[in-house]
Amino acid sequence: MTRQRIYVVQFGTGASINLLPLAAGQLYSRLLVDEVIPNAFDLPEIIFRRPRNPAEFASQLQDVAVIGFSCFLWNVSASLQAARAVRERFPNALIVLGGPSIPKDPDFSEPFIRDNPFIDVIACGEGEEVFATLCRRHLEKRPFDDVPGIIIHDRASGQIRRTGPEKLPSMEALPSPYLDGTFDSIYSKCAEEFSGIIWETNRGCPYRCAYCTWGNLPSHRIREKPMEQVRAEVEWIGRNGIRYIAMSDANFGIRRRDLDVARLLAECKRTYGVPNFVSVSWVKNSHENVLQIADLFSRCGIGYRVTLSLQSLNEDVLRAVNRLNIRKSDYEEIRKVYHRKRLFSYTELILGLPLETKESLLAGIEESLSHSVYDQLYIYPCLLFPNTALASRQYRQEYGIESAMVWNRYTKNKEFERIEEQVEIVTGTKAMPRPDWRDSFVLAYCTLALHDSRLAFFILQYLKRRHGIRITDLVAYMWNHAIQGNFPILRESFRKLKQTAEKVQSEGASHLIEPDAFGGVPFDPPEGTFLDLMMQKQKFYREFFSLVVSHLTDQCQTVDMDELRDLFRFQSAVMAHPDGPSSDTVRLEYNWVEYFGFAFHLSECELTRHPATYRVVDPHPSRGDPKKYLAGHFDVRGVPAFNELRDADDRKVFPMMRTAGPGASEDMPAEEEVAAS
Repeated sequence: MTRQRIYVVQFGTGASINLLPLAAGQLYSRLLVDEVIPNAFDLPEIIFRRPRNPAEFASQLQDVAVIGFSCFLWNVSASLQAARAVRERFPNALIVLGGPSIPKDPDFSEPFIRDNPFIDVIACGEGEEVFATLCRRHLEKRPFDDVPGIIIHDRASGQIRRTGPEKLPSMEALPSPYLDGTFDSIYSKCAEEFSGIIWETNRGCPYRCAYCTWGNLPSHRIREKPMEQVRAEVEWIGRNGIRYIAMSDANFGIRRRDLDVARLLAECKRTYGVPNFVSVSWVKNSHENVLQIADLFSRCGIGYRVTLSLQSLNEDVLRAVNRLNIRKSDYEEIRKVYHRKRLFSYTELILGLPLETKESLLAGIEESLSHSVYDQLYIYPCLLFPNTALASRQYRQEYGIESAMVWNRYTKNKEFERIEEQVEIVTGTKAMPRPDWRDSFVLAYCTLALHDSRLAFFILQYLKRRHGIRITDLVAYMWNHAIQGNFPILRESFRKLKQTAEKVQSEGASHLIEPDAFGGVPFDPPEGTFLDLMMQKQKFYREFFSLVVSHLTDQCQTVDMDELRDLFRFQSAVMAHPDGPSSDTVRLEYNWVEYFGFAFHLSECELTRHPATYRVVDPHPSRGDPKKYLAGHFDVRGVPAFNELRDADDRKVFPMMRTAGPGASEDMPAEEEVAAS
């Protein structure tokens, strides 16, 4: 007699970034060690491929007793469509949904179930023990009312009821899909379908940030995976050549043992040559452990970025979202230490938080723009994640939050098909009405395109230092005058940003931008704007020069035109372009290389007339191919797309850091690089 089956499903993204399905792996591993389940059911392999046709997906299943879907932002719609098709084909199957993107708040979970009446159970917590218990109860035909941590939908009566909170299992009790063969089978056959893995060494977050799913968990205690298991999983990472790791720990570096984890990864890199990059959510208010971990990663060649998660510089905003766990003085001290170490880092702000105004956001951006090429500022649109305080009715009403469901796309990723997934994005609040949100979107992302993508970084730093110009004011001036004057390149960039913001608000379009010459690949708005302007590089600089002169004149500033033209010549020469340098050499009349040493944390130097001719070298020539340009100059987050300048003795004098490209995972201290060249 054929045994019935339990299926575990976690669909991928449908884009070129896909990670091993950790949540589904944890569920599957727990089923394998159950005393009853493996003897009573067949357990087919985890299903991770995104279905093009839900009905066809269901037709490929057999004898479904239980099917569990692990749901995230990238797969909720696909999971619901597949679950509906399963119900139609297998009317007696137990259908369980869980994961961070399934609503558990009573205000939203009950309407969600009524809209999707094929659901039997929603698992509210971590799920491993709950899912195994549900499978056993289904086999025994026993009720679920005493199973903690679930929402039950009685399809016969339509009744929806909740049980008590889940008792969280100890991490020691949970088996590992990396070590029990669960992922061996999948990865050995399908390695080319995965760009990396999700990996955890602990669970829990002590903070209660209103916009974060971690902040609304019932338990804020950190529970650690046994170190022996961590060590064995790192060995698995090495043996399987895993190049990219997305760590799901909420605060890596919060405990001293995280240094031991970093040492294991460093040893793995030295032994096996992987991982190449580790994406980390760092501890929020400490730098000592982070610096030691960063040093370990740097020395062995593991790529990483250090995050300074401010979210806002307005204390009222931070108080409203429970984000007072990092003091501004601590942030400044941390950033100084990172500068001394020449660590790549980025500061995060969020567009559309409660109580944030257009004026306070722009003030925060102005203050956060760094003179260092090692710093970047990232501004994320505020997303309303299910099961967060910010998404609750209380927050929405108190702060007048307006939102739109938008197409969820993946930056820098080629989509193999249109992905019909959505995410909820804030499009206005009482403090930042919709027109202000739109204008903040345009000004914020254009500022980052010019300053933090480095297209006009040196010009803007000169204007700020020499003339006291506020960068955000200059960008606002440019927008106003580009619309009215003969500035077609900048006018089109501003139009594209404004139209993107308006379509987010009115049509639910993605906030990402597709630059014209890059084959439909979407980018974050600053990067997309940068790429569009870069492809029109010389025309852009001519328009920008005219607007800078006009703005300085309007400010009653004395303009040294020779100095300014020479600065623009320098800025243009150092920016890499898909077609390569416009000239093999550049003659500069001023000592810009030395003057901008401060941007690389070298000694301050006065600007003086010092004529010199430099050879301009693209370290990663693209020969007119935009895709090669992306791979060579846009592959490592935060590393500028710079050309090299070489002096008469063919010594590289700019930049005083490694340039982007394959293998350029971290920077070299300037003095070491100068010596090496």
